[in-house]
Order: sequence, then C-alpha cells, then structure tokens
Amino acid sequence: MTATPGSDEPTPGRLVLVTGAQAAGKTTVGRALARSLPRAVHVDGDAIAALVVSGAVEVELPLTRDALEQLFLRWNAAIAVAETYQRAGFDAVISDNVFGELFEDFVDFVSPAPLHVVMLCPDLDTLRARDEGRPTRGYAGTITVEALAEGVADTPRAGLWLDTSGMSVEVTVAEVRARLDEALLDTTGPLTPPDGPGLEQE
Repeated sequence: MTATPGSDEPTPGRLVLVTGAQAAGKTTVGRALARSLPRAVHVDGDAIAALVVSGAVEVELPLTRDALEQLFLRWNAAIAVAETYQRAGFDAVISDNVFGELFEDFVDFVSPAPLHVVMLCPDLDTLRARDEGRPTRGYAGTITVEALAEGVADTPRAGLWLDTSGMSVEVTVAEVRARLDEALLDTTGPLTPPDGPGLEQE
C-alpha cells in the first residue's frame, strides 16, 4: 500500500470497468485482471444483481422503467463497493454490461473520479460460440447476440477497445495491463461518439 505524500492515508486505487456484450468474457477477464494486480478486488455486476432476492425485474429490450431503476441501483452499488476498497488503496475492477446509450449514465455515476474502461469486442461468431458453450444460456427473449452487438456498436469510443476473438484470458489480461493508460478517460469531459460499426454485423 502506498501512502499519499504528507499523509497517513493510502493512495486511492484505480477503478477499471471491464465491459462488453454477454459472453464477451468480461467476468472472467475482470477477475483475472484483478488477480494479476498486487492489491485489487473484483466486483461482479451479476453478483450485485443477485442480491435482490425478491422483486427482481426480468430484463427485456427495450428496458422498462423498473428494469432501468434496478440496473442503475446495480451500477451504483458496484461503484460504492469499488470506492470503499479504492479508499483503502485497492485497485477495483468492475465487470458488468455497460454499453450503448446508457454508457454515459455509468460514467456520470463515477464522475468526477477517473475511470479506466476496457471494452471487450469479440466478433459475432465468437460470441455465439461462447454463448452456446455456457451451462446457462445468457440470452432470452429480446436479449440476443445481435441486439447486444448493436448496443456495443452504439457506445461512445471511450477507453480501450479490444477485439479478443482469438485471444486467451491470459493474453487479454497482459494486453490490458500493457495498455491500461489508453483505457483512462476523463469522466468530467465529453465522450467521443461512435465512429464505426464496432462488432461486425452479418
């Protein structure tokens, strides 16, 4: 733990968001990234959502008002947990579904604190293959691979975007650590609008 010069307080840790469509590998990569750091915690958005044991709203597209409220509660709870550990000198890695037109809401919740964003962008074939190989399917109803790919494509180009289609978890983590400075964004400034198709559409 490193202390702030002239103070007994530790230097706050970094906040890293690992995001992408479901089946992009964000939870696995987020946990592995946190484990690779000297002092870090991993905050899983799915684990935060599972805290709601009664009254949880099923997510469908478009989001209902109640679903949006619970999503924002989930994000704010994840950020609160992360900030608690950051104040003690831990780096905090959040993995969750944060993309599309709601991406800026997450950034606003973090602001004015700095935020590192890592967007995992495997291609559609990779997403489909990973989804098929999951014990529990990640998509139902209106939530499809294609819909989520479109959501990622509509996200402002902020932070570090990685096509991880042919990358192992270990290689992905090494790439993120080597390029973490590129992932840093100013949460108080304007975000760059989408400038391309993102995931290749079929």
